[in-house]
Amino acid sequence: MARIILIHSDEQVRNYLVSLAGDRHQIQLAKELLSGLRKLTRAKPKPDAILIGHEAEQRDVLRLMRYLRDHPPLKVPVIVLLPRGEGAAQSTLSKAGVRVFLESPVDANRLDTAIVAAQRSRSAAPKGLPPVSPEEANSNLSLLENQLNKKMKCFAGKNQVFIQSMILGGRTSRPRIALKCRLRAEYGLNRDVYYEFIRDHCCGDPSQCEAYQRFNAERETA
Repeated sequence: MARIILIHSDEQVRNYLVSLAGDRHQIQLAKELLSGLRKLTRAKPKPDAILIGHEAEQRDVLRLMRYLRDHPPLKVPVIVLLPRGEGAAQSTLSKAGVRVFLESPVDANRLDTAIVAAQRSRSAAPKGLPPVSPEEANSNLSLLENQLNKKMKCFAGKNQVFIQSMILGGRTSRPRIALKCRLRAEYGLNRDVYYEFIRDHCCGDPSQCEAYQRFNAERETA
């Protein structure tokens, strides 16, 4: 059984989706974004996904994705319910971080498939920081930082490599090489990348990065 927060302004749609879910899923209802966020912040345990209706101007979905990005402890997968014929909105919403779409008309099987896809996307998300690499541990990080900035091939990483330390559990973490990628953030991916990714992708072969691939694909079809 999946725990779902359903945010939709149309009462008939809410009731219909609840009837489709039956006793297979536990649904909490919210008719607008603010009440949905209240349910999210109070939920224990966290829901497995948020199912939200897409509105013509996309505002609520984009606001939700921005809120989840700014509050990492609350981040859960989002399923966007699209009216029939609104598939063109997927590109914009994908950039905001939406990974699962459910297009009307919806039946029980399609609902279940979308929920499973959302749960899989959650389990595939990166957890925690990668360990400091041996090369970082045995190098002058200032020199390594300069070398990577000079070798940078991806336009989004130009002069963006820096040395990072964080406070974790009341202690300062070991310094390491990091980059906060604006291109990955634009496509809803984790913007924080570290030494081995920077070395192999940003400075080695940017075409292996999902954000870079999607950027090029959009540029070619424009």
